[in-house]
Amino acid sequence: MKLLLVLILLISFVVIFINCSQTPETTDINDESYQEKYNKLKEALKNRKKHYKIDQVLSNHTLIRDALNARGYSEVKKSRSSNLKWSWSWDMLNPSSPNLIVNHFPNHNEIGSKKGLTTNLNNLYHRDQSLNSHISTIFPRSYDLSNLQQKESFIRDFNRGNSKLIGISNQDLLISENNNYMINEIQEEEKDNDPNLTVYPQQKHIDGNKNIWIVKPSSQARGVGIQIFTNLTQLLEYTKQGNDEYIAQKYVELPYTIKNTKFDIRQFVLVKSLNPLVIFKLKECYLRFCSVEYSTDNLNDRFVHLSNFQVQKEFLKDNKTPFPENQWSLDLFKNHLMEENNGKDIWRESLDEKIKKLIITTIKSWPNNSQNKGSFELLGFDILLSKDLEPLLLEVNTNPGLHLLTENVKIHHKIAIEDLFKVVLDNADKWEKDNNQYWINDLSKEEKIEHFGQWEPIYIGDYDPSVKPFEIVKMQSIKKVNKEN
Repeated sequence: MKLLLVLILLISFVVIFINCSQTPETTDINDESYQEKYNKLKEALKNRKKHYKIDQVLSNHTLIRDALNARGYSEVKKSRSSNLKWSWSWDMLNPSSPNLIVNHFPNHNEIGSKKGLTTNLNNLYHRDQSLNSHISTIFPRSYDLSNLQQKESFIRDFNRGNSKLIGISNQDLLISENNNYMINEIQEEEKDNDPNLTVYPQQKHIDGNKNIWIVKPSSQARGVGIQIFTNLTQLLEYTKQGNDEYIAQKYVELPYTIKNTKFDIRQFVLVKSLNPLVIFKLKECYLRFCSVEYSTDNLNDRFVHLSNFQVQKEFLKDNKTPFPENQWSLDLFKNHLMEENNGKDIWRESLDEKIKKLIITTIKSWPNNSQNKGSFELLGFDILLSKDLEPLLLEVNTNPGLHLLTENVKIHHKIAIEDLFKVVLDNADKWEKDNNQYWINDLSKEEKIEHFGQWEPIYIGDYDPSVKPFEIVKMQSIKKVNKEN
């Protein structure tokens, strides 16, 4: 910052000196010496040494360092002297200025935690009826069990599935389960019309016939704490453990499989602005396979049901699977789909567009009241495919793993990070030019590749002037106020 101020003062001094020393007869704004001096100083200001800081927490940042070092940035230990900071959370970033480039928005947990994602997609479902059908298609119905009304709604949903499954009445099921939550709920008949209780429609493309539900801790990652249940009492007892908040999500019993093996798609998404909403999708994605063939007979076998690589790598230590390192590139998947569909390009003709639409709807549920001009967000979408090739959102990660554990991700992650900085840094002047970002729509296909590399802009929203940007409060000011009080 000190160097920046010095250069600004130097430019101002040169301009004033030249203007004062030249007479009207000799002064010419197009004078070559004047322009040369001014342009050199301007270029020096633009190319001043820039710094970055990385908080090394639970992820690999080798690619981030490599990409920034290649751009002439140097790493520093103190945030105060950095132009860009990369960290695990907004609280750890603690930016002192909206001009500091940071890898999170203040409210990133609204989409990155299971609770936040569930709450906001459910809110969007209620707020915009035109999206009800689409949300039901892309998002397995989910309930926040830390919310009493949501918990009651979930119990009704679970009960509905069991009643249909075994052909007994709700009351019989409640007694057989010996579950006080459900008994009390059914006995209070007036709650049947409670507008605050929403039991979401059943989803035939995922439901199956075993009424299986998956429970996830709200803020954990890498498969930690995830359990699968068909017994309500056991499920509710499990969620009482520890201090975690849990969501219950309908398990996709009818997934699309390859070689009878379950997988998900890891899709990187980049959000550059919340207001206006600007979304990029990385053109490449990759598949992550489970290690054991799919079956609902053993719900405790994590190698059957959880495709997260951090889970599956334990199996791979001593065993082999049909899929090298349990991953496929997008090209391999495209070829598989074409072989399976008589040469029809399913990815290009329908699936890619469906995934884009899923991403846009999901991000639209993210509250835009934390717009910060220096922020961007790299997201990892975990997407499952139903048996009829409908993409289903499982969760969104605000700190997608960048570990270079397989040959596939060594290529994928390198492209993602290098081109991410093309989007964020090389177009910095355009992002700051005005509130609207319609200039992106005016770019040709070739220009978009030049500006954004493999990041494809898939949504440019309108600016909402009624939404105030997030106001950064310096921690020093907070400490001073607390001290005075």
